[in-house]
Amino acid sequence: MFVQALRVALHIALFKSGPQDMPYSVPLARAAVAMAIASTMLLLAPVTPMPLAFATGAGGVAGVAFFTRQLLRGRKLENRWLQTFTAQLLVGSLFALAMWPAFMAMAPSMLEVMEQMRSGMTAAAEGREAAPLDLQALQINPPAWAALWTDVLFLWSLVVTVRINRLAADLGRPSSWLLTLLSLFVLGGFIVIAQILVGLFV
Repeated sequence: MFVQALRVALHIALFKSGPQDMPYSVPLARAAVAMAIASTMLLLAPVTPMPLAFATGAGGVAGVAFFTRQLLRGRKLENRWLQTFTAQLLVGSLFALAMWPAFMAMAPSMLEVMEQMRSGMTAAAEGREAAPLDLQALQINPPAWAALWTDVLFLWSLVVTVRINRLAADLGRPSSWLLTLLSLFVLGGFIVIAQILVGLFV
């Protein structure tokens, strides 16, 4: 069933299927949760400590679950939640895996910027004057293909998410776009909360 679900997720990403085509299965949804968290950790592993990467994945899953349930509850279509939730996670995992090569290529530049920022925050905490962050001096030159591929995948995934929400909740195109953009803030909030909670115990 999992292979079939991945095939459906791929077809959804290619605009050939919808969330209604995803198998209705609780074990499949649990597997989708595990895959979503694992793919997020894999994507962020080059630039983020593993506990923080786990928190990002778990927070994202919680945000998707919350927003999808509220969206469908508001439309009185809660019976579609499991399929829609599973579809969102599996499609998101496929996009994360597709983005992984680009993240690996950009990782050295990202790490250099993060190290400079970390040094500045450490200096400020110790009462020392921190040198301003000079991006030109860092000579950051991420591969052009990696930046372009990341942008393309983000926009593509956004359009796919809009379509999933539109089909699942029987929305018009303007409403589905507005609500999907709102969902990005919801996901961001859940991710920040998860990262704070992990930071308290790690």
